Amino acid sequence: MDVTDLSFFGGKLKADKADANKTSASITNNYQNIISSSKVIVSRPTRETEYDCNHPRVGIALIFNHKDVKGQKQRIGTERDRDAIHASLTNYGFDVRVFNDLTFADLNKKLKETAQEDHQQNDCLLVVVMSHGYEGKIFARDLAYPVERLWNAFLGENCTSLINKPKLFFIQACRGANLDKAVTYRKFTPMSRQSFSLEAWREKSEAALYAIPNTADILVMYSTFDKHYSFRNIENGSWFIQSICDVLDEAAMDEAFSPQGAELLHLLTAINRKVAYEYQSNAKQEALNQMKEMPNFMSTLTKTFYLRVKRKCLQ
Repeated sequence: MDVTDLSFFGGKLKADKADANKTSASITNNYQNIISSSKVIVSRPTRETEYDCNHPRVGIALIFNHKDVKGQKQRIGTERDRDAIHASLTNYGFDVRVFNDLTFADLNKKLKETAQEDHQQNDCLLVVVMSHGYEGKIFARDLAYPVERLWNAFLGENCTSLINKPKLFFIQACRGANLDKAVTYRKFTPMSRQSFSLEAWREKSEAALYAIPNTADILVMYSTFDKHYSFRNIENGSWFIQSICDVLDEAAMDEAFSPQGAELLHLLTAINRKVAYEYQSNAKQEALNQMKEMPNFMSTLTKTFYLRVKRKCLQ
């Protein structure tokens, strides 16, 4: 049976302890810090089109799994997702760290501790969160927090060893109460199909200082469209996480195992396609039955990223 990861609440939402909105005083202080800086920044173009994926390690992967959330329905089946994504990421050589039912204080502490580690020998950072949620927020065990708190610790000013490296976030949670209905279309399939490949090229540039935004090199993939439900099967796990695992596992036996690796956007599009085409809800509630789900992502990545299998790095 398919259920949703929407949090249920009544009345007007109250500001929670984890609210990341800045007060006018903090904004003023930040502005004063900026204008008082004597550092001169000069922006310049780059001809690099790919992130450096030749580091010894693929990176750290944090998995925050929430089954029991205060005041919310238990997320039955989330263990299936936790174990599956752990296995898939371990297969790539990630340093996988799993945390179950953390309070927001503990979750925030883990994020900050990870941000303070040295990531110079890593290709990227990856964070997976599975919980209840609603518009703009996601739940820890004890309270809801703004989703941007997940990546604030890894912004350039807070984690210098991850500057110019992909920081990838995958979020399994509802984002609202809207339902995504199915629509149909017809397509006549041709007998043959011509395919082509585009070879990537690299060009080394001279050593230089580059200025990029503090929020650069972040990708956030959500299990569902803004303001919509996200489905989880109580026996098989969530559509989104299981699709991530299927796509990653298949790539690990093919292009991700090659010297170049699997191109990230190609993988994310495959995840979108799998959830969109292969899943629909089978729920006891008629209003929730035969519904669809559409994952999506927002990106500030500035280059192409290739994910490679690096299992030998864990030996």
